[in-house]
Amino acid sequence: MPFTTRKMPGFDGVAAGQTATLRLPISRTYHQLLVTYGGATLAQINEIRVVANGEVIQRITGATKLNVINQYEGRNAAGGVIVLDFERYGLLTRAGREVTAIGTGVNDRAIDPFPVSTLALEVDIDAAAVGPTLSAKAIQSAARPIGFVKKIREYNYSPAAAGVFEISDLPKRGIINKLMFDGHTANVYTSLVIERDNFIVFERDMTENRLAQNDGVRSPQADYVIYDPTERGYAAEGLTTENVQDLRFKINLTNSGPFTLTVETIEPLEI
Repeated sequence: MPFTTRKMPGFDGVAAGQTATLRLPISRTYHQLLVTYGGATLAQINEIRVVANGEVIQRITGATKLNVINQYEGRNAAGGVIVLDFERYGLLTRAGREVTAIGTGVNDRAIDPFPVSTLALEVDIDAAAVGPTLSAKAIQSAARPIGFVKKIREYNYSPAAAGVFEISDLPKRGIINKLMFDGHTANVYTSLVIERDNFIVFERDMTENRLAQNDGVRSPQADYVIYDPTERGYAAEGLTTENVQDLRFKINLTNSGPFTLTVETIEPLEI
């Protein structure tokens, strides 16, 4: 059966300073949501959350960041419509790309032991928005078991000085599909080293990183540093964290100041 594009029910609570909620029907497999917005700029959409079975599986602090992620992966910039992707966009094989689509509608626990019974999109709207509007359509395919999903979490850090800042406290969960170090005006990232159980698995300066991603299937974005093992388009690549004792990320900074690390992992829903 081909993909379908279908209008979703209306959002509840669409108002400035409120959280709008879209309750998605359980019946098919979700590949993307096309969210049309009005009366608010991208910067006035403050946070986006995808909630499955009561668990926040994706949290993105603002549509502006989502727009950066989409452009890095090869999508066009948002222009009244922004894409929320449950797939891994831009990979070379259909199976690799679609493995994280959110399957719903399979009620046989022998086939799907952790079925999706509720799925929702929550959008925080800034108080400065004037007459905001939201609507959505879903790109879907036939129902299937949930399998693995793409989870997005954010962690905040504030280095006290310039130099190498080491992160060793990230939860070891699933397969790391992407790391995004958010840029800010006071900070410049110069290099990144990743060590797993005392073995260096990644060591690049930012010029090398941008070159490798441009030569692959990605489009690096200004003021962001992204570690992406799928940069060549190969879905099987990823940083495995299972049974890893020590995992360290060493980012070299030209200045002190806060930044957000966005971590995208591939995990079963129940984790």
